[in-house]
Amino acid sequence: MQTSHRMSLAGWLAAQIAVSILAPARSAFPKPQAPVSPAVAVVNGGAGSCTADFVVSDSSGKGLYAAKIEIQIRYGFMGLHRLDATVSTNSEGKARIEGLPERINKTAEFKVSRGDQNKSLPYDPQADCHPRLQVTLGEK
Repeated sequence: MQTSHRMSLAGWLAAQIAVSILAPARSAFPKPQAPVSPAVAVVNGGAGSCTADFVVSDSSGKGLYAAKIEIQIRYGFMGLHRLDATVSTNSEGKARIEGLPERINKTAEFKVSRGDQNKSLPYDPQADCHPRLQVTLGEK
C-alpha cells in the first residue's frame, strides 16, 4: 500500500509540473479583443449639473487631436462667480466639459481652436443644458 501511495504522489507531482510548463504556452496566444477607444478628455468646472460634449473634426471628417476648447462663464448672484474651463480633444477629436452652471449671467460661448483655425459656439444652458456639439475646423 505504501508503494501505490508513493506512485500516485509521484504521478500527481508529474502532472502538476506538466501543467505549470504548459500553462504559459497557452497564454502566449491571447484572444483577440475589440480595439479600445482612447479615453475622452474631461474637465469638471464644479459649478452645476450641465455638460457639453464635443466632436471636433477637419473638413474631411477626421477627428482632430489636441483641439483646444475654452469657455469663460459668469454665473450666480450678480455674476460674482466666474468659471474658466479649458480642455483638449483626444485622438478621435472628442472632449467633454462637466459641471457647467444651469443659469448664467449675460452670454457665454465655447471657443474651439487648433493652430490658426477657430470657431465660437454659443452656450445657453436654459435652452440646452447638455449640448452635443459637432465642430468642423478648416472648412473651405
